[in-house]
Amino acid sequence: MRADEFRNSAIALLRSAVGWEAAIARRLRVQPRTVRRWQAAGFIPDWVETKLADLIGKTDPDAVPRDEWIVGDAPSGREYVYHARPPRFLARIVMVDDNGLPIASEEPADVVSGVVYANDDYVLAEAVWIDEVEPGEVVKWLEAAADAIDEMSD
Repeated sequence: MRADEFRNSAIALLRSAVGWEAAIARRLRVQPRTVRRWQAAGFIPDWVETKLADLIGKTDPDAVPRDEWIVGDAPSGREYVYHARPPRFLARIVMVDDNGLPIASEEPADVVSGVVYANDDYVLAEAVWIDEVEPGEVVKWLEAAADAIDEMSD
């Protein structure tokens, strides 16, 4: 990790540039002068990057969002469902007609390729998997997404 990356990460974590060296030193359990030496030398020890990742929540399995499902509209007007806990994924909610085809306001919509999950009123399509998921688990997660959408619609 470069010194500028360390500084930027520390400030982002602390949400302030004021007194960031002393504040991050406390979090890292080192002396502020140690942080200043790292900065001056342009060398940040490898363990610091790992510790920063832990503090930010990157590697902490308990650091998950409070909400599991997020359903909402993008500025484009398209609607999405996002699973915010592992396995994380994003899928587009495409409203369909009685024949299972996208209604005009949903076009363009790809409801043919990739993973597609059909419901009576909509199709989950254009899914992007952020975390790995076992192939046999894909339908389970899309069904759970449909349940979350339906629950929010009630």
